[in-house]
Amino acid sequence: MNKAMRWGAAAIVAGVLFTSAGYTGQAKVFAAGNTKNTVEQPGVILEWKGTTLSQFGLISNGNTLIPVTVLRDQLGLSLHYNPGTRTYSIGSGYRQLNMDLTENGVNTNINNFYVNEYEVKNIGGKLYVPFRLISDYLGYQGMWNPSLKSLNITPRVENKLSITTKMLDTPTKDALFIVRYPTISGLADAKVEKSINTALDNLKNEFVEASKEQAAKRDSSVEQAYQFFQNYIVSYNENGVLSLVVDQYSYTGGAHGGTLRTGLTFSLENGKLLSLDDLLKEKSPDYKERLDKLVLKGLQNNGGYISEFKGLGADVNYYIKTEGIALFFQQYEYTAYAAGIPTFVIPYHKVLPEGTRMFK
Repeated sequence: MNKAMRWGAAAIVAGVLFTSAGYTGQAKVFAAGNTKNTVEQPGVILEWKGTTLSQFGLISNGNTLIPVTVLRDQLGLSLHYNPGTRTYSIGSGYRQLNMDLTENGVNTNINNFYVNEYEVKNIGGKLYVPFRLISDYLGYQGMWNPSLKSLNITPRVENKLSITTKMLDTPTKDALFIVRYPTISGLADAKVEKSINTALDNLKNEFVEASKEQAAKRDSSVEQAYQFFQNYIVSYNENGVLSLVVDQYSYTGGAHGGTLRTGLTFSLENGKLLSLDDLLKEKSPDYKERLDKLVLKGLQNNGGYISEFKGLGADVNYYIKTEGIALFFQQYEYTAYAAGIPTFVIPYHKVLPEGTRMFK
């Protein structure tokens, strides 16, 4: 499916007490569901760099949850509350976690990229964040001790670079444009840095130009202004590899808009945009057959599977995470719109031969 086609297609109230820079006092939290139905287990001992903390985590429905106050008080992340939008924000830059509190639940985004597959919970009047979200996107890792039922949290060892979000915000009478895009700096090799930034700029520019063309042809019968948004998230930044996910949303009338997702994985050695072949062919010559079977099974188990899967092509959409390779498909490609962007995270050990490591 070409990009032009895809762009076109494409209440419980509880008091939560926080003391933080920017807000002190009680805010009303509208949490999804009834907290009485939450399956909770005894507290998890939390450690920060080996030191036991006074606050405890929880295990809820199989997920380890961390109090937001631990992120503020122990990890040193800034916490703010905006009473106008009922949003708690913790952290900064491309790792800022925003929790929008509504009557229907907590909408969670990082750097304006929505990640509602991670459920932030209101339990006993406190906000808890899944550790999986913290580990995946906020730059921390954890070591679980099953006998002590403890989690030791430490910073991740990441590539030495800086990532800054820049924004184009140029509304017109016919359209709203808000385009956030990353810029890389701090790499030792200036040529590699330039190569990566050029690729990121090209993706952004292509979207902006296509959006302007659509806005110029705006149907006068559409009362609402057209909308064009781009946001991104960093999914991996270790072992000389940088992986990002970019969402580009367009609304040009009708019941809803459409989102085009792009995964970008770069080698920091030479700035090359890596294909799955680059990552896996040498380590696992039969990786494609392995992935095809796993993806087919995932699609068949996914409600709304409407199109025949013929195997992964050379231009397969993917990005990488700490635990595995995330393969995804665009809206309408294999599933109905309601299914969103189906994504299957395949653990490395299911793709690589036994004893083979993805990264040294």
